[in-house]
Amino acid sequence: MTSTLRPPRRRPRPRQLLLPVAVSAVLLLTGCGLAGPAEYDTETRTIEAEAGEEFSITVPYSPGQGEWWYRVDPRPDDEVVRIGGEHQDLDGSDLDGGTDGTKSFDFEAVGPGTTKIRILHCPVGTCVGSGASVSPSPVASPRQTTTDPQPRYYTYTVTVR
Repeated sequence: MTSTLRPPRRRPRPRQLLLPVAVSAVLLLTGCGLAGPAEYDTETRTIEAEAGEEFSITVPYSPGQGEWWYRVDPRPDDEVVRIGGEHQDLDGSDLDGGTDGTKSFDFEAVGPGTTKIRILHCPVGTCVGSGASVSPSPVASPRQTTTDPQPRYYTYTVTVR
C-alpha cells in the first residue's frame, strides 16, 4: 500500500481575509447609491452637474417658528434642469414643537446648458401666499418693521455638461 502525503492545509491569515471584505463593502456601499444625490446649501450657489445627475438644494427649515422656503419663478430651463420633488427632515414632531430641520428641493440635470434656480426664504410673517402663489416680490406683513427679518432670494446658477 502506498500512502500519499498531503501538505498540511494552511489557514488564511486574518489580514488576508480583510482585503476582500473591505473591497466588497466599498463596492456594496457605492453600488447601492447610499451616497445619494449631491446636496448644495445656501452658501454654494454655483452648481456643476453631468446630464442625468440628480442633486438637491437643502436649506435650514423651521416651520414651527413660521419660517418657509419656496421655489419661485422664473423656473429653470426644463431642457437643462428638471424640477423634482421636495422633502423635509425634521427633528421631533409637530406635537412637541420640535420642527427644526432641513428642507430639500430636488432636481435632475437633463441636458447641456446653464440655467438659474430661485429659492425664496420667508422668515416668520414676511411673505403672504403659498408655495405656488408667492410672487417674485414678497408682500410684507402690516406689522413688519425695519428691524424684522426680511424675505431673501437665493439664486443658484446651474451648469450641466
